[in-house]
Amino acid sequence: MILDADGIRMETSVTETLAADFNVALEDMAEAAMAAADALEDWGKTALRADTRAALGPKVANAWRSRVYPRGSASLSPAITWWSNAPHIIRAFSEGATIRSSAGFWLAIPTEHAPQTGRSFGSSGRLRRGRKYAITEAERRYGRLRYIAVPGKRLALLVADKVRKRRGKRGGYAKATGAAMKRGDFEDGVVMFVLVPQVTLPKNIDPQAIADRIGREGVERFSRALRDIAERRFGRAS
Repeated sequence: MILDADGIRMETSVTETLAADFNVALEDMAEAAMAAADALEDWGKTALRADTRAALGPKVANAWRSRVYPRGSASLSPAITWWSNAPHIIRAFSEGATIRSSAGFWLAIPTEHAPQTGRSFGSSGRLRRGRKYAITEAERRYGRLRYIAVPGKRLALLVADKVRKRRGKRGGYAKATGAAMKRGDFEDGVVMFVLVPQVTLPKNIDPQAIADRIGREGVERFSRALRDIAERRFGRAS
């Protein structure tokens, strides 16, 4: 360092050395920030899946995905995004959505006796095909379903008559054959669907609370990573 009439200046060689050190430090910090982002990405996804799995099971839980940006290079300010491949399910059970029938007065809720065909969820999180197809399938298997109004309540039932319980692993019900009918081996009034005007889903998951935890964890992880790099390069502050 030289003091002259023009003030304070550094020798060129010293300035270049400091600039090189500073560039190396920035590269190290960017690598540390990306490592912290990768760890936070996995931590956040695990937390989101755990919260969802407890309420909605492994299939919906494993629909959570995540990614760190930029991809393939280091950055001092990486971005992380988490999303679900079943967004409609996540939104419904985190907001406590009220579901109403889109076609008619009643919303049909299948019981454990109803055919499973037409009731699986697609990758978008929407109900694949729809419940009206499940009713169509039930009537294809068991014949016309009988409507029963429940006195004093805003609900009704769709039941199957002259059906018999299957034996063995397959389970469920089948239309009673003529021989079974003669033996009296059949049931009437097996409830296939409960009809209600609407249903309000419980708030079983709380992704916003997980997002808040991720934010707090992220601040701590990034601060610690950058502090460690700075101390290794320039020494611990006294």
